Amino acid sequence: MRPYITAARGSWDQVKEERQFREQLQLDPTRIILDGRDSVGFFMTRDLDCDLELHTLCILLEYQRRGIGTAVIRQILAEAHESERGVVLSVLKANIGARLLYQRFGFVVIGETAYHYRMRLK
Repeated sequence: MRPYITAARGSWDQVKEERQFREQLQLDPTRIILDGRDSVGFFMTRDLDCDLELHTLCILLEYQRRGIGTAVIRQILAEAHESERGVVLSVLKANIGARLLYQRFGFVVIGETAYHYRMRLK
């Protein structure tokens, strides 16, 4: 995420980013993404009343653009559909590739902050 955070904020503060990551990471809802036997990323979802939030989706750079993120999103959408919930997420404005991926699934921007777009599956 470093390139996207640096692009969004104009700088990278290793201590700040590590602290924020540790504060936000919740191990129970975090799942490791495997490609065969290799750990290639992780994602975390959270329950928000009537919605399922995709809080974090990270895939190692060398495994991106192979359909892994698409498969994870399909899994999350299926879980939300089964439980009759909506799906929301936030994406860094600088991460255009991720935003385009979410838009292909039908997510639309419903709000924004200085660095993020808030999106909802329509």
